[in-house]
Amino acid sequence: MTGNSDPPLTELLRRSAVGDGAARDAVWHRVHDHLRRLAHARLAKESAPQCEPTELVHEAYIKLAELKLAPRDREHFYAIAANAMRQVLVNQARARKRAKRGSGLPDITLNSSFVDGASPMVVDVLDIDRAIEALEQAAPRKAEAVVLSYFGGLADDEVAGALDVSAATVKRDLRTARAWLASALETVR
Repeated sequence: MTGNSDPPLTELLRRSAVGDGAARDAVWHRVHDHLRRLAHARLAKESAPQCEPTELVHEAYIKLAELKLAPRDREHFYAIAANAMRQVLVNQARARKRAKRGSGLPDITLNSSFVDGASPMVVDVLDIDRAIEALEQAAPRKAEAVVLSYFGGLADDEVAGALDVSAATVKRDLRTARAWLASALETVR
C-alpha cells in the first residue's frame, strides 16, 4: 500500500473496470513494480531469456487492457496477470519457433518448487505450456494453481484466495499437479 489516503487496489480495479482512466493509471502505478519483480523472477529461470522483465510486464499489461476484464479483487487481478504473462511467453516462444523452425529456442530450468522435489529439469517453454494445457483438461483447478504459483508468483494463501479454496487444498493441488507435470515433462526430455 502506498499510503493511508490511497484507495485500496480492489477499489481502483472496480473503478478502472467502469472506465475511470485515472483509476486505470493508478492501478498501473500500484502494481507495476510487483509485476516487474514477478517477471524478473520468472525470466531468471530461463537459460537465455528472450525479453526483459519490463517488456514482459508491459506486454502482459497490454493484454490485460485488451481483455477489458473486471477483476473482483487483488488476488483475481494477479491471477489474470499471471495468465497474461504466461501467454506472452508462450506467444514469444511460438514466434521464435516459427522464425527459427525450432532451433535455438531457450530452455527453462524447472527447479524443485515446480516439479515437486525432483531434480531440476531443463525444458522448452512450449513443452511446459502443452503440459499445463493437458493438465487443464484433466484437472482445471490444479492447472490454474500451477499457473498462479509459477507464472504469477503468488503464495499459497494468495492462490487459495484467487481460486476460492482453502490453503490446504492449494497445497494438495500443487503437490498433485507438480507430480503430474513432472511425469508429463519427463516424457519430452
